[in-house]
Amino acid sequence: MPIPKGIPLTQGWRPYLFILVVVVLSSIVVLVPFLVSIDHIGPIIFYQKGIQAIYRYWDGPLYVVVSKTFYTVDNPLYAASGLWASYYAAIFPLYPFTIMLLSPFGSFEAMILSTVIFSCAAALVFYQLVKEFGISENPLLFTLFFCFFPLRWFLYRNIGASEPLFVFLCLTTIYFLKKGQPKYSVISASLATLTRIFGIVLFPVVLASLALKKELNLKNVLLSLMIPASLLLLFSYYAVSFGDFLAYFSVNGGTIHEPFHIMMTLLNHYFEELYGILIIGYAIGAVALWERGEKEMALFILFYLPLITLIAHGDASRYMIPMAPFALIGFERVFPKNKLAFICIIILIAFLSLIYAWTLIPLNPMPLDTYQNIVAALGNS
Repeated sequence: MPIPKGIPLTQGWRPYLFILVVVVLSSIVVLVPFLVSIDHIGPIIFYQKGIQAIYRYWDGPLYVVVSKTFYTVDNPLYAASGLWASYYAAIFPLYPFTIMLLSPFGSFEAMILSTVIFSCAAALVFYQLVKEFGISENPLLFTLFFCFFPLRWFLYRNIGASEPLFVFLCLTTIYFLKKGQPKYSVISASLATLTRIFGIVLFPVVLASLALKKELNLKNVLLSLMIPASLLLLFSYYAVSFGDFLAYFSVNGGTIHEPFHIMMTLLNHYFEELYGILIIGYAIGAVALWERGEKEMALFILFYLPLITLIAHGDASRYMIPMAPFALIGFERVFPKNKLAFICIIILIAFLSLIYAWTLIPLNPMPLDTYQNIVAALGNS
């Protein structure tokens, strides 16, 4: 997106406002074809029309269900979705909690609103991190690139998904670690752990970062224990609600295997190549971060990436999204120094991300009858 002439966007509050405008407007552009129920845009066919196509994208409706049930065993919403109550142990509570807070706007509207709000928040923290610590000569342009890359990130910041909230909390965890404020870092990491189970990775990240700074004293160790304690508290609640402390693993345990299991079993050679490229790319990003002195960010990828190699799931690129903002910083020196060239790259990635979102959203919906059952149950609850 070109920067308007005559406006000093690099000064004061203007870059923050500009980032907000770009994030919100890009989300509106994604939603417009579904809001007006058009059939196609050029060769892009909208096989599912209407805003319900956005609402139905997996796993969006399941977050709405949790926002209404919060793991109570007897609730008609479970029957409406066709899933058993303990299945929802796989949906961690913080993102549904934000949907509940915004529910006066409507349950599914709140889902999208929460996603957009935390997409904005993640972009702003990324900008602050890059600007405050002198990571890029063009922090605004670098942040605008992050708003659209990777393409999977752009998709998940425009549907019902916990990624924007999780990425925001991971960024704030690292930001406060770099600021030397472990208390706020631990709070962010604990909230991240209540958003997605991978947040537990932030526990060794925080400990290792403090150790490198020679700040790993008893007080900070005890403080850091809040991170695993938040997960233990959630699992204890599962034990009370579902009678199963490890209910999460009863749902997702089957995806955990030896490292790189998916490359030997999926038998999709196109995916295997992409998977290998992503693994190597993030590993190089971690090394590049370490070499430029960004130890906290490097540690995040170094702890997170091995865990991802254990997950045998066809949507592996989605699970890698939280590493993306840090890997981008690792590769920051390869970005154009020429602002015009940088802007052209941003326009290109925005265009590609938009095509990606428009083509994929209609192809991965919850079955219409299941969605309608949930909507009907919500109306009767």
